[in-house]
Amino acid sequence: MRRTDDGIILVNVLVALALGSALVVLMFTSQDNLIDRTRRAAAATQAEALALGGEASVVAALQRDLITGPDTDNFTEDWALIQQAPVQLATGTFSVTIVDAQALFDINQLADGGLVKTQVFALLIAQAGIPASVGQGIIKQVQSAGPLADLDALRDLDDTTLSTLKTLFVALPVPGNVNLNTSTMPVLSAVLGNPATASRLLALRDRQGFITPTDLANLGGLAATGIGFTSDVYDVKVTAGVDDAVITLNSRILRLRRTPAEREVRVISRKLSAPALTQPSN
Repeated sequence: MRRTDDGIILVNVLVALALGSALVVLMFTSQDNLIDRTRRAAAATQAEALALGGEASVVAALQRDLITGPDTDNFTEDWALIQQAPVQLATGTFSVTIVDAQALFDINQLADGGLVKTQVFALLIAQAGIPASVGQGIIKQVQSAGPLADLDALRDLDDTTLSTLKTLFVALPVPGNVNLNTSTMPVLSAVLGNPATASRLLALRDRQGFITPTDLANLGGLAATGIGFTSDVYDVKVTAGVDDAVITLNSRILRLRRTPAEREVRVISRKLSAPALTQPSN
């Protein structure tokens, strides 16, 4: 009987040791997981701060530009030059992209049914190979539901058509002209109503970095409605990484020119992605 009891006791001891070992492993595993979660949270917070710092740099540059170059906005200015191609910093990846929203035609201008604006829209739709019937549907939507917050608000469009529209049109939060200093050839051609003049203007802009009202007049361009040489709406994308956490910040920035002495640069929308975790390098 004694030997049987000894065997039972031994089994119990072994079971207790196994349970104890499992608890120790679980405790250390939980501690490791907690440390890892804390590290990742700290990295995400640092990445967010880095992204917001990039946004703040763009805001400051656009504010300075209102003082140093209020009559032109072009790719030779500081606001454009502070863009940063993807680079590997000590903390991780970092990049800044700035897009002049007024390089495109503001679709919200269709709301008032103006003939000239409707004609420019029709030219752009035709250039893109989009059926005129689709264009008419878009005009009706803007006139009934506009102004639109963005092009994604348009209904009954397939992904391909919507993607094509986004290369030509934008939905601005305030009325704005097409900036001839940043617009593309299709948009230039449509707003000027003359592909030959648009081509010469683009060539001149490529040579000297910008164009002026005098340049437009010398090339035979008419002072068409809906065109200008400055911009006040910009879309900024900042990507920042710290360790294996990567944050993407998309911001829309608006400049307000109330008077020459009262000017303001404001972030009017901000979308911050959840941290994307990259694989740590060995």
